[in-house]
Amino acid sequence: MACLADLRPQSAAQLCTALNDTQLRANEWTVRKDGQEGCSSGARPVKADRVDGNTISFSAEGAEGIPRRVKLVLNVVLPSDEDAARRELIKATKRLSVRALGLSIPHAFDEAILKGTPINLAVGDGHASLTRTVLNKQNYVLSVVME
Repeated sequence: MACLADLRPQSAAQLCTALNDTQLRANEWTVRKDGQEGCSSGARPVKADRVDGNTISFSAEGAEGIPRRVKLVLNVVLPSDEDAARRELIKATKRLSVRALGLSIPHAFDEAILKGTPINLAVGDGHASLTRTVLNKQNYVLSVVME
């Protein structure tokens, strides 16, 4: 599906700092040698006081200095702590949705994150989708994409 709606923060610099308050600090917007543009945070532990392998990260992509897509990635390595990891993803998703799409995500999206089930919804000025990628019996990745 192609979505041509602009993300709310009109400047790349503004979008790259959209989640600084959630400790997902992205680098500056850059143009790579392959022509791709964007910014990204490093993966940070879901819980600051524990290094259990569960991490969350943020990235933004676009063209000609204009952000078009943002992504949150939750990597669950320790399923026994997945509830806390999923709640952290909900927290970051809510903040990013307001800042990138103009509205908070609907409750159905929260529920999909908690259950780890895919969903695709219109939100504000664009769309938000959740996908789940199983890596092995215990590890999986939940990805939230907004465009």
